[in-house]
Amino acid sequence: SLRTDPHALETVHLSVLAFAGKTRTLAPLTELALFYPPRLPIGAGTCLGVALEHLMDELNRTLIKTTPQQKGDWRPVVYLMTDGKPTDDPASALARWRREFAGRVTLVAIAIGKHASLATLEQLTQSVLQLDASTDEEFCRFVDWVTQSVVAQSRSLSTEAVSLSKL
Repeated sequence: SLRTDPHALETVHLSVLAFAGKTRTLAPLTELALFYPPRLPIGAGTCLGVALEHLMDELNRTLIKTTPQQKGDWRPVVYLMTDGKPTDDPASALARWRREFAGRVTLVAIAIGKHASLATLEQLTQSVLQLDASTDEEFCRFVDWVTQSVVAQSRSLSTEAVSLSKL
């Protein structure tokens, strides 16, 4: 759906990180036209602390900062989706996130199902959603909302937070 929007084609870059069991980058940051969605692994465990550290390292590595000599990347938007409670201790990663990234990255945390830890996600961001999609149609509507949110953010080109009002 994103590829049908000319503005999104010019401005959106996507990456996919997975943290089911082992944390890894499934798709490195890629412009939308060249992005191919990876298959998501199924695994036990929700190593949220390790995943956050991995995410922050990726952000530091891939984002271009604005300097007097160059225009950097716009404020990134991260959609963090989890269906579980952390199986590691995320305290130090949460502290690092708040200290180094909370002010320069928009994070939307999505708790999928009844077993996801809302309390942990609320330590990361005020933008926490709970998704209890029990049908394919409900999940498709959610994916459509994420797509529309990405398009809206790409058009705003500002540092304002993603609006969650129309979910």
